[in-house]
Amino acid sequence: MNIQLYLWADFNESAFKLLKLLDGNKIPFSVQTFKDESLDNISDVVGEKVRRLPVVVVDGENIGGYYDLLEFLINKNVINYDGKLLCQKK
Repeated sequence: MNIQLYLWADFNESAFKLLKLLDGNKIPFSVQTFKDESLDNISDVVGEKVRRLPVVVVDGENIGGYYDLLEFLINKNVINYDGKLLCQKK
């Protein structure tokens, strides 16, 4: 699973929650941050229209934000409802 986070350089609460969820469960991900870019320029980087950050893209599909990723990982049986890793995948 290839997880890409697009975040503002000045992390907000949602960004910290995303980082804690993924890093705390040792789920690999990459991050691209933006400081002063316009949402139009960020949309060009992401590859589709972006209205706000953070944006989570999994395997090329825009998942959404923190709660969307949480639901996605639960539905894929990666984590449980408490946000804990179900099993370590190699």
